[in-house]
Amino acid sequence: MGVSVQGGVFLPTGDFGDAAGTGFGGTGTFLYQLSPMLQLTGSIGYATFGSKEDLPSGWEWSFSSIPVQVGLRYSFGKGNFLPYVAAETGMNFLSSKVTVEVLGQTYTSDESSTKFGFTPGAGFMYNFNPKTALDVTLKYNIIFTEGSSTTYLGINAGVAFAL
Repeated sequence: MGVSVQGGVFLPTGDFGDAAGTGFGGTGTFLYQLSPMLQLTGSIGYATFGSKEDLPSGWEWSFSSIPVQVGLRYSFGKGNFLPYVAAETGMNFLSSKVTVEVLGQTYTSDESSTKFGFTPGAGFMYNFNPKTALDVTLKYNIIFTEGSSTTYLGINAGVAFAL
């Protein structure tokens, strides 16, 4: 068993990329060894995005996602460098906020929803010692919304610890 804690940079893609700027956040992952090469994963993360373009004075827009997912990770090779592929699925708790100031009055609209998502990925672990490793992951987050999907590419790096 082990845990991984990663910080991330998130690059919006598709229609979502037309409106959202680069996002930031983090992910915590629990790892349970099923076999020498296969792990069960459970993760929770947080990603926040702002507007891609400068909005008029008095306007603000933000979007955030909290993915709670389970999945599998398959590692290749032996030794200190262990590349892997992964897939996770679960729920994404989404929120968006728009604030507009007009003639001295401030109007705010908050919206929250829960959507199903799927996240394929690939990465590697580099073992510093038997208990600590560098964990680098590239994930493509797909959140299914009405009639389309919200997508972003996550580049995550952090440390994994054996329990």
